[in-house]
Amino acid sequence: MSSEDGKPGLFTRMRRAISSSVNDAMDSISDPGQELALMLDDLGAEIKQAEVDLKQAVVERKMMERKIAELDKKEQGWVARAEQAVKLGDETLARAALERKVEIGQERRDMETALVEQTKLVEDMGDHIARSKAKLKSLNLRRGTLMAQARAAKAGSNSAAGVGMAQTSRIDAIEDKIAQLEAFNDVHAETSGGRAEEARIDAELRKLEGSSELDDELAALKAKIAGEKPKALKKG
Repeated sequence: MSSEDGKPGLFTRMRRAISSSVNDAMDSISDPGQELALMLDDLGAEIKQAEVDLKQAVVERKMMERKIAELDKKEQGWVARAEQAVKLGDETLARAALERKVEIGQERRDMETALVEQTKLVEDMGDHIARSKAKLKSLNLRRGTLMAQARAAKAGSNSAAGVGMAQTSRIDAIEDKIAQLEAFNDVHAETSGGRAEEARIDAELRKLEGSSELDDELAALKAKIAGEKPKALKKG
């Protein structure tokens, strides 16, 4: 075998030796007990972040409640303008005011639907955080034991109970994370799907109804004002 033929074999053996040394060094550094402790700490950090997100969700819910109150006030304001227009005999202006009232009313109803969804989200987030904190507290109480069991498992301990408990603690923590992601994804999917369906239905209804709602409201205003006129004459 020539020196040229021998080089690849030599280099291959050198790479394998270096790789083996690196792997051995990594194995000696890696501490499964410390890894488990870090995972619990990460879980605690995630819970704290979830609590921050919950506070923001509560703030958003309060903002929605205020917006609904504002829209309700605006809606009533446009009703008053429409009544005034009818009294002045300007049906075109009254109809325009009622159109604006209907638009604001739809916006208010959409916001009320969003408020229901936001309230459900806040409740779900609160429940999840409470469960996660209870789970983390339980795991932290056994932190030392779980760390020792994780190290024993890596060292090749034959204790099935030790290995099982260490695996269970990891699975529990992972399941908590998955449950949190699923909860948020479910809420997002329900919210997006629900709003899309409502928008479609509203669009169809508007096509069918046309101006009938405005006609009805305008007729009701006329009847109301017509009933008020005799009273006004008596006072005169």
